[in-house]
Amino acid sequence: MKKQANYSVLFMRDDTDVRSFRVSPKRLRVLLWVSSCLGVVLLISLVIGVRSFVGYRVALSEKRDLEVKLAEALVDVERAGNIGMMQKAQEDKGGKVSKESAKAQSSAPAGNARAFSKVHSGAIAVENMRSSVSGGSLTTTFDLNNRGGAALSGEVGLFLLRNDGTLTPLEAPSADLTFQIQRFKHISASAKVPSGLPRREVLGLRVEIKNSEGETILGETYPLGS
Repeated sequence: MKKQANYSVLFMRDDTDVRSFRVSPKRLRVLLWVSSCLGVVLLISLVIGVRSFVGYRVALSEKRDLEVKLAEALVDVERAGNIGMMQKAQEDKGGKVSKESAKAQSSAPAGNARAFSKVHSGAIAVENMRSSVSGGSLTTTFDLNNRGGAALSGEVGLFLLRNDGTLTPLEAPSADLTFQIQRFKHISASAKVPSGLPRREVLGLRVEIKNSEGETILGETYPLGS
């Protein structure tokens, strides 16, 4: 009867004795089969991991696109709400909106897009806006919230929005309208309303914020209190 042959595996080092292990052909085949299966499993896991990562990146990109579209939709809704608040304020004050005001609200976005457009770079936000006109002067207070990580500096521009859709710049002390913030700053400013401009001819207040490089990073039109 022929004796079954075995395979010898030798482990050799220069400074130690030789060590050998005997492996039968059957066990060697099992070892190779298990190694092959492990290799296939690792390869499948790698493929699944790569596909999952790519799918995650695609889903993340789609999520960001949806967030941008949602933000744009919210801007449109907020703009419409601001115009509605301005219209209601005019109705409460005069009983009805003047023909000039109604015409401005319907034609200003096309004829003077700046008057009602919203600029929002995401670098800064205006919160707790309050403004009113009394005794021929305008007073406004609001909070600036720095949304970026680095310090931010620049200046605030104030404009009166007339019923015909035109913007009239307001002059206020430079110290009240310049800022340099890390996170937060409260703005409080007073400006004189141009003479000969009655309150009923004013529709709202536009705030435009520029950074130190002169780039407009925020622009919004707000309803104006009495």
